[in-house]
Amino acid sequence: MSVDVRQGDKEGLDRERRYLRPVADYDWAAETHLAVYRWLPMFEAWATGPGICGKSTPQGPLPEGVTVTCYRCVDRRPKYERYLAPGYEPADDDPELLRQRAETADRQVLQAQALVAKWRQVAAERPGATVLVGVAADVLHATLGGLNDLLAEMGERNSR
Repeated sequence: MSVDVRQGDKEGLDRERRYLRPVADYDWAAETHLAVYRWLPMFEAWATGPGICGKSTPQGPLPEGVTVTCYRCVDRRPKYERYLAPGYEPADDDPELLRQRAETADRQVLQAQALVAKWRQVAAERPGATVLVGVAADVLHATLGGLNDLLAEMGERNSR
């Protein structure tokens, strides 16, 4: 089998990105795997690596739409899709960093809620400040409510 090292260019793929593509097994009657497909500038060629399950595979992707039959590749696909997505940062999956971000967000929400309470108190105590401070408190309160709605919506999306 000959491999077209320019196939990715013909498909209009971005040379700066990496893609998941189906690949054959050395035993063509066996499983179909997923491999990372990327541009290798030192060889001036598009190339596939081993299957994401770790299995060695012959060079070159199969056409898009070929069914992947290796259950290990299928199980790992979501993780690799996330890793290969534009803008992905390894820190996005660091549990300690995520915990710290969540704690910081919680503190910021509590601080903002305290600020809303303080502004409403000032508005109640100073008739001249009622409009400006009351509006500021209402805007911040609505913003926090919208943020909570957004967080709930994101949680629903992530649980699907």
